[in-house]
Amino acid sequence: MQPIFKNTIRTLAVVLGVSLPFFIFAQSDFDPGSLIADETFANYQAFSNPEGIQRFLETRGSVLANTSIDFLRKLKEPADIDLKNKLDDPNANLGRLRTAAELIYDAANMGKINPQVILVTLQKEQSLIDGKFSDDRTLQRRLDRAMGFACPDSGSCGDLFLGFYFQLFGNLDDQGNRYLGSSRSLSRNFYTESGGVRVGRGPMVDSAGNTFGSSPKVRTSKSGDTITVDNTQGPPNNAPATSQFKIKTAATAALYRYTPHVYNGNYNFWRFFRQWFKLANGSLIKLAGSDAVYYVDNGQRRQVSGTVMNLRKLDVTTAYTLSEKEFSEYVEAKPLPPPEKTVISPSTGGIRYVVEDNKLKPLSDFVAGLRKLDLTATIYLPVNEVVTYEVGDQALPPEGTLLKSASQPVVYVVQGQTIRPISGFVFKQRKFSFAAVKTTSDAEVKGFALSAPLPPEDGTLAKSANSPLVYYVALGQKFPIPGYVFKLRKFKFAEVVVLGDDEIENLVLTQHLAPLDGTLIKAKGDGTVYLVEAGNLHYISGFMFKQRGFKFKSVVEVSAPELILLPQNSPVLLADGTLIKIKGDGTVYLLDEGNKLPMTYAAFMARKFKFADVIEVPKEEADRYSTGNTVEQ
Repeated sequence: MQPIFKNTIRTLAVVLGVSLPFFIFAQSDFDPGSLIADETFANYQAFSNPEGIQRFLETRGSVLANTSIDFLRKLKEPADIDLKNKLDDPNANLGRLRTAAELIYDAANMGKINPQVILVTLQKEQSLIDGKFSDDRTLQRRLDRAMGFACPDSGSCGDLFLGFYFQLFGNLDDQGNRYLGSSRSLSRNFYTESGGVRVGRGPMVDSAGNTFGSSPKVRTSKSGDTITVDNTQGPPNNAPATSQFKIKTAATAALYRYTPHVYNGNYNFWRFFRQWFKLANGSLIKLAGSDAVYYVDNGQRRQVSGTVMNLRKLDVTTAYTLSEKEFSEYVEAKPLPPPEKTVISPSTGGIRYVVEDNKLKPLSDFVAGLRKLDLTATIYLPVNEVVTYEVGDQALPPEGTLLKSASQPVVYVVQGQTIRPISGFVFKQRKFSFAAVKTTSDAEVKGFALSAPLPPEDGTLAKSANSPLVYYVALGQKFPIPGYVFKLRKFKFAEVVVLGDDEIENLVLTQHLAPLDGTLIKAKGDGTVYLVEAGNLHYISGFMFKQRGFKFKSVVEVSAPELILLPQNSPVLLADGTLIKIKGDGTVYLLDEGNKLPMTYAAFMARKFKFADVIEVPKEEADRYSTGNTVEQ
């Protein structure tokens, strides 16, 4: 949890060329003032590509490893290309839904922060790496609050940031004002300088250095300051009420601004980071009593031959010696090949490969020329060594290359490790040039990995010649547009393009396009009001309507058949962490995962809650929350 505005890996001692045991994971190693080294926090290329993050998620058995279209829709990537561009999304117009791994990678690169920081925060806040979820409702709530961003301890989560995508990238309000998401917020607070020196930006403190209490906050803390924070009481740490420490890194300052507690917040960050990312990519490891050396590659271990050790200029004396338990935490993968972009061939010849993403990819002269690879520098290796390496798909020309085969008119674009066919309309719309198209053999084009045709640009309004139905094109999908939504979004028929039936059919059909998020809507003759969020209708009770400060003059009325076109999702509820009581009943409840948990007086006081923060609700509203176990401490 964090306010709305939102250690160094120890150097291995080498004595007489012998690696000492490296990791002894114990709470006694924990220094609350040094959660992570600045150089580690800033290593936004800790994973070389989204595939590395995907492998990590798969290794952990994370729900985020799911790449099905149904799951990707739960991440709520917006269809509005203009919105994504305004949020500085580096892949705003990819033309398809991105996986969780791709969104994490893009957000980390946007903010120039280590994607491992994002992964750990996803676990710390919502258990999205190792957690198991019994139902879709619980999973969606966790995804919507993935980073705990804009979810202060003292109030409701901000509506603008509900959604995995918005948690990472931020959002715009209805006035067009931009609000940073977790990635940019962490980045801004980390890269803050004073006198040209990076010091970070920590939580606001009073004159005594306290982050809590009623005393006026007089300054922003930074690296080098000693501060006192309060803690979450009770299990599992049974922590003291407060912790005082000196902030030793800018990254630590940024993390305490994000979550101003040691327990159970930043201790958990440190613990998960140590468990999962003990060693950075490129570290060498070995098992005690063995001469075999392995390379750490995105959480996996890959054995390194003497040849590759020399080609990569790796120093065997820096290898960490691990216990069997520590060693086994790294899943073994295929041996490490020579360095990236190295061209290699078996000593018998006959085929060339280029090393890409630590795989061997078959390489043609055509592709080598486009990538400006020097074939005279090809390294010839023994056949029995080459066959041990992982072989990937055929090497492609550079990203964005336009190409066609010698005998066919179809033009393709290289995108995302595949080639995608381009229609005449899309070729013209995206301002491609025929002069830039490269021609190669039919056989070569057939050998490239092929994916779906390149769709029109996100935001295109399109229809076929044989149907009046207009679609909104985004993320490789087509959203049918109800008539009233066409008007509410102020679309114009002059902007609608007519495409061939085959081109319309190539787009994946999805749900009807909804009004913009934040719209209040109801059917004529029915008093039930809904709030539009992420393209879904969310029932809003009379109590919640008033509690949110909505106005009836803002409610849009449509016909019942029109309203039923939009999917309904979970009702609008009070945020987790809210304290409520029922009229006429003195029991105070803590809301958690859509449940209300009765609290004892001792637990209420131990957690430093205030009766002024308790919201009184009518019984019918309280009955919407299932009653859970009593909170006793």
